[in-house]
This record gives sequence, C-alpha cells and structure tokens, in this order.
Amino acid sequence: MRYFEEQIGENGAVAKFYLHEANPEIDGDRLYPVMVLCPGGGYMFTSNRESEMVALQFFAKGFQVMVVHYATEGVQAFNAELANWPDAPISQYPNPLVELATAMTILKENAEEWSINEEYIVVGGFSAGGNLAAQLGVHWHEEWLAQLVGKSNELYRPTHLVLIYPALTIPSTVRPEYGQSVNPMMYAITGKAENTEVELADLKPTNFVNDMTPPSFIWHTREDDVVPVTDSIEFALALEQYKIPYELHIFDKGKHGLSLANILTGRQTANSNYQASKWIDLLLEWLAPTKTAPNRFFDYTE
Repeated sequence: MRYFEEQIGENGAVAKFYLHEANPEIDGDRLYPVMVLCPGGGYMFTSNRESEMVALQFFAKGFQVMVVHYATEGVQAFNAELANWPDAPISQYPNPLVELATAMTILKENAEEWSINEEYIVVGGFSAGGNLAAQLGVHWHEEWLAQLVGKSNELYRPTHLVLIYPALTIPSTVRPEYGQSVNPMMYAITGKAENTEVELADLKPTNFVNDMTPPSFIWHTREDDVVPVTDSIEFALALEQYKIPYELHIFDKGKHGLSLANILTGRQTANSNYQASKWIDLLLEWLAPTKTAPNRFFDYTE
C-alpha cells in the first residue's frame, strides 16, 4: 500500500491517500474504483472514527481511497463563551466544499498513474461529512464552484454518493442539556449566531437535488436523536422526483455516529449494531452491475 498526505488550500485541510500499487501477482492493467470519505464532526472537527478505519475497509475491498479532512476550527473553539468563538470560521460554507472539490481534482489528474476506474469516483460522508458529500453531489456542475476551485467541473464530478446518517438540515435549535445558547454546527458553517430560515434552506442540499445529482446510497437509524432520520428520507424522495437511482436503508436501532457499527469504531454497547454493520456489503452489492453489464464493477455479488 502506498500512503501519503497532501495539504489542500491554505486553511489546514488535508487529504490522505491509501493506494494499491502495481503487483506482478495481480492483473497489470487492473483499474480500481475510488472511495472518497468525508468524516463527520459537526463542521467543528473531523472524526477519527469515521476516517482511517473506514478507509482500510474499502481499501481491502479493492478501492483506492482518499479521506478528506476539510479544515475546521476544532471543537475546543466552540467550548468557550460565545464571545470568544471565531468571527469567520474556516469551516464556513463554501470553504469545505471547495476543499473537497480541490482534493478530488488530484484523483482525476493522476487517474492513469494510480490505475483509477473513472466510472466509480464514489464520494461518501458521515453526518456533517454527509452534508458535505451531498453539497458536492448537487452543486458539482455549477459555474460558481468551478470559479472557486479554478478547474473544470469534470475534474471533481462524483459518479455516486454514499450518505451515512447525513446531517442535511443545518440545525438552528440548541440543546440546553449541553449548555448551548447557539447551535455550534450552525455557527461553524455560517459564521453567525442567528440565521434566517431562507439562509439555512440555502445550505440544505436536499433543496438543490437536480437531474445532475449522482445515484446515491443512503443509510440512517430511526433512533438517531442527533440527526433526524427524515433528513435521509427527504433526500431519497427528492432523488425519486428526478428518477435518480438510489438505495435507502433505515435501521430501527442505533445511536448517531455508528461509523462501521462494530467494535472497530466504537464501544460495543454504544456504537454497535449488527444489522447496520452490513452497510458496506449492501453498498458494494448496489454498486455492482449485473454480470452482463458493460464496464462492470468488480463482481462483489459472487
């Protein structure tokens, strides 16, 4: 395995690469699908539980993997009094989206050298990272984004989305039990303590689903008390409106932030769910075309 990191932009974003290298014991002309992962963390940090361990699972399944740690202020920045919160957070929209798109251009620009199958540039995200992945999915073709990235839209076009308990609605409500006076995720992405409903609606990817949005695989748990399961249902309904292929799995049990949903990424009692832990296999089966389809994906269905 070849592992390396590259800085993205000037705010501290980092892309981490896990790549298969040519091996004389394996087909010399093999092309690998790509999995791009965006960890969650409320735009205040990027979760380690949703990065390397997940990346290694996909690497073992035959993917070239890139984990994008978009720039954040760090959760400690929002533990202080509101008056000490950053005036213009580096996580403010659309900074993370530009960082994700910029990181993806590296993949396309090195596709031949890294033996990348450009039919499968899959972008997945957890929670706030799911928000980010969805933002790319609905806006990748927009001219304003191309201007900010400074490169062609095609260099960062995702072919598929994987949205994992995605936080698609930016919350304005506070949780008194945490001593909040302002919702920190809202502040981290908007830079403001108060936002209008219109402003928050403009940051909801579901409202911008269109016929250019990629096919999507979505999963959530009904018991999630941090991000409502309706976020995933609404996104699926928007895809249905445009007849975009999708698969939606709603598991009954499980708290927010399950990640792999097994002992590898959490405490056995708090972060495990045997049903949800099957999500990677469900995803691979969804991605794999039939045996007779042209340009078929690795046949994980056998």
